Amino acid sequence: MFHMTLRKAENQMGRIVYLDNLRVFLTMLVVVFHSSIAYGGAGSWILKDVDDSQLSVTVIILSIFTGVCQAFFMSLFFFLSTYFIPASYDKKGPVSFLKGRLIRIGIPLLFYYFIIGPITNWFAHFSSRMTLSQFYIQKVFSFQQNFFGPAWFLETLLYASIVYALYQFFTKPNKKKTIDFPKGKTLVLIAFIFGFIAFSVRLIYPTGTGIWGLQFGYFPLYLLFMWAGVAAYRHKWLENMSEKLVKTWKIIGLIMIPIFPVGLIATGALSGNLNFSGGMNTQALFYALWEPFLCFGICIGLIVYFQKRWNFTSHFINLLRESAYTVYLIHPPVIVGWTMAFRPFGLPPFVKFVLVAPLSVATCFIIAFFILRIPHAKKIL
Repeated sequence: MFHMTLRKAENQMGRIVYLDNLRVFLTMLVVVFHSSIAYGGAGSWILKDVDDSQLSVTVIILSIFTGVCQAFFMSLFFFLSTYFIPASYDKKGPVSFLKGRLIRIGIPLLFYYFIIGPITNWFAHFSSRMTLSQFYIQKVFSFQQNFFGPAWFLETLLYASIVYALYQFFTKPNKKKTIDFPKGKTLVLIAFIFGFIAFSVRLIYPTGTGIWGLQFGYFPLYLLFMWAGVAAYRHKWLENMSEKLVKTWKIIGLIMIPIFPVGLIATGALSGNLNFSGGMNTQALFYALWEPFLCFGICIGLIVYFQKRWNFTSHFINLLRESAYTVYLIHPPVIVGWTMAFRPFGLPPFVKFVLVAPLSVATCFIIAFFILRIPHAKKIL
């Protein structure tokens, strides 16, 4: 069994170090992920500098990368975010808990929706056609277009926090009851069940569609991992995963990576058939069933890897940790800025991606460092 020594896993502030380090890694991955979409990866993004309607090696490679990332990284983000909700609620009580969430999540969400999102979109697409004030009047204040962007994650966390607080307040569940970490066969069954649920949801809401910035096609796994984060804290799952189960699911997760392109090819991707986003077709069913198996395997593997290899901190790592939330909030304009800066150069899209991704990561953390030096910024970010 992986019996984690909590004294070793927590720093002086009571934070679990390896989970903080994992969050930093995922934040960096989000920046790289969105940079890859700008140069051909599958997905929606503010500004693209590539003709992704034409199948190319770059489009294929980056689409595989985005497909694999999309299958696990936001689910794991939700797990990490909800893992700490029970302790916060138990310490503060419902009123103070919700007040804190409104400050830490609600204010950044509003700032992104009305400031960062609109200005980034205006700069990328409308600055040559209308003034910023005209853009706000025609697009933002008219609510013709939503500007949640990546802040949909904050939006969802705010909803989850409210639901959790209401559930705890009205039901007062038995916190002494223990639920063991699911066994391997149970995880397989859950993966199939949630794969079929996702396939069913995507008949109505294919991936990339939804309301208020929420892509409902991905939400079955997101909801599962939000619940799992709370359960993992309450029932000490992270300290009690069997070595055999971890090893098995790490292998499953790694095997699922090459199965993704093979499955797409087998269902007609090379002939232009790319319908995995949803609908009553074999490719959409394959994608929906493949996704949870990769997600479970990669998430379990990453948690244990960081638990064993990255359970330490330093001054530099602490700077990255405290900046991660701000980086998530500000990364869209940074990526768009670098994309526009490299647009005049006649470089291949993949070369631009290799340059823009690390530059965006570094720039985001540098800007975040200075933002957090603004008085009272750390109370919100």
